[in-house]
Amino acid sequence: MVGPVPRVVGVRALWTALALAWVGVPALAESLPALVVEAPAELEPLARIVRGFDPERLRPAMRLTGLADAGPPITVILAPEGSPAAGAAPRWVTGYASGARGIVVLLPARVPRYPDRSLELLLQHEVTHVLLYRAAAGRPVPRWFNEGLAMAAGRGWDFEDRGRVALAVLRKGRVSLDRIDTAFAGGERAVQTAYALAEDLVQDLLRRHGREVTAVILRHVAGGATFAAAFERATGETLAAAEASYWRRRTFWSRWVPLLTSSAVLWAGISFLAVLAFQRRRARDARLHRQWEEEDRRREVAAPPDFEGPVN
Repeated sequence: MVGPVPRVVGVRALWTALALAWVGVPALAESLPALVVEAPAELEPLARIVRGFDPERLRPAMRLTGLADAGPPITVILAPEGSPAAGAAPRWVTGYASGARGIVVLLPARVPRYPDRSLELLLQHEVTHVLLYRAAAGRPVPRWFNEGLAMAAGRGWDFEDRGRVALAVLRKGRVSLDRIDTAFAGGERAVQTAYALAEDLVQDLLRRHGREVTAVILRHVAGGATFAAAFERATGETLAAAEASYWRRRTFWSRWVPLLTSSAVLWAGISFLAVLAFQRRRARDARLHRQWEEEDRRREVAAPPDFEGPVN
């Protein structure tokens, strides 16, 4: 649950708006990315869907990265399973991007998979990586910021995300930004947890400092500042202070309520009740069978040895 916004946050949001004007970040993107789609013959039906993608859906990515001009067209490659492009990524990866080359690779056979549940959401996510690279002028930014911003630009925050964050916090406790970055190089479960935490961190950043703060950070990075310095200039707090604040605000309610109200827990509860009802039904049936058998034995004992039943 999000409480009232402190006055200091409003002041920081005002300073962020002033910083936008100072560093020259546009309030609204002027040109949207152009996409050039390439696909083998067997994926041509999907390629037609991607070519029909509404570029307006990329406007949030332009706003969050602060780009006024999306730059050269971005090449989108649809790769089938068994291709070299698919083999270059772990089996749980649905797509990847090269900002330097302006290329996005989508693996449609692996969609849907968390965090991208459709081909369109996957496209938004990967194109955002290219735009972020261009907004930062190719200079490095942390993986949590890169992935979290791409998720914030392409999809909504839902119960599954909250459940994953709650589970991560309950299992691991406080996780440093460096550890989140390292988790992106781990196995599927570690990567999914890292995605959820990265998006939560970026969403928290946007709530506290305004929707333009990521654009300000990237503009400072493009100007030559380190990410840590750019972050402090844009937000008025150090990365360490922001990280500590984030974990302090992970209270009982933010940990448990999202988990308890998640669809996963709901279905787990329904499944548990179904199994419990089934077990009780079996136990009841077993008791009835035992009673019938006992009654049959009592009748056999009570009847005379030569009893053959009534004669019509």
